[in-house]
Amino acid sequence: MYTSVILFIMCLIVLSSSRAEMVNLKVINELPSNGYSNLQKLDSKAEEKLQLRMKPANFTGPGHLKDLVGRCFKHRDLKYEYVFCPFQNLTQEDIQTYYEPYKGVLGVWADWIIEDGKFKMMNMIEGSPCGNGMHRSTKITLQCGPSSELVSVSEPDKCRYLAKFETPDVCGENALVVYPRLPAELRQRWDDAEQDLHTGLLTKKGYHKELERIFLAASYYLSPDMKSSLVHKAATESSKTCKVELEEARLRITELEEELRLKEEIILELGDGKRE
Repeated sequence: MYTSVILFIMCLIVLSSSRAEMVNLKVINELPSNGYSNLQKLDSKAEEKLQLRMKPANFTGPGHLKDLVGRCFKHRDLKYEYVFCPFQNLTQEDIQTYYEPYKGVLGVWADWIIEDGKFKMMNMIEGSPCGNGMHRSTKITLQCGPSSELVSVSEPDKCRYLAKFETPDVCGENALVVYPRLPAELRQRWDDAEQDLHTGLLTKKGYHKELERIFLAASYYLSPDMKSSLVHKAATESSKTCKVELEEARLRITELEEELRLKEEIILELGDGKRE
């Protein structure tokens, strides 16, 4: 097929020298050299769709943070542009490389990391593959700031990222305190655990285990079963999307082949007419 395309372009160049008024020639500076995927770049560049390994978990946490749902925040450093959509995902795109720049997911919203009774960090997991069966993940610290913005992203360990997000939504003294946001039943369980720790009925390890169960019951932590369900849903949707895109690609190829056939016929007719 590439041979036919190249012959077609060469014929157009020859004909344009004598019949410039008949041919609109589009100059292509660089021909594709490594497969069909590059042919798509000869048209307009479509926005790249990133496939998520996991569906984002439902919103949980302080109710006032729902203001962030549906919004996205960008941050650029010298090499990358990051886009953080709270309670959805965090993505990274290489802005230094012109040809086929890397673009991937650094994590999908899963649950909270709770420390000292406060919502400390947002836990983003199951990002893009990172080799050796690993997938990228990010912990995002929430800090008080005058405006909502993604302040920084770093990679202290391979495929393990840390980010800082500032927002006035967390500036109140109790803005991220867990206890008052629990249902009454779970607050009572926490009170009982505190009492049992004080009287010695619970060890510190047992106390922290009980808190984990409380946070899991409140959906502040993501259960293994729920994680598996979210991964399965994403895989199912991805499969459906791939089938649709494959069918669209097949139809487009058929259309292009028909267009090429018609243009080759025109070239042959023009050539015959010129010989006459």
